[in-house]
Amino acid sequence: MARHFSGLQLRAARRRAGLSVHQVAARVGRTCWSVYAYERGAAQPPIEVADALADVVGAPLTALLADDGVKAVAV
Repeated sequence: MARHFSGLQLRAARRRAGLSVHQVAARVGRTCWSVYAYERGAAQPPIEVADALADVVGAPLTALLADDGVKAVAV
């Protein structure tokens, strides 16, 4: 099964890390609106941005992925 970037997983990891959207955006060189779009699933980040997002929130990139057809559940 294919995997895709999960905005729900990003939001959960960001909150666990105690970071605001603005802090994450500044650290990855994107606007806060871009990060909001990633979290809502309205946009998919390029792989290098997805990797940077994972680094910023302290999670492996695989933790920010979900299987196609399976709704990601924030834990």
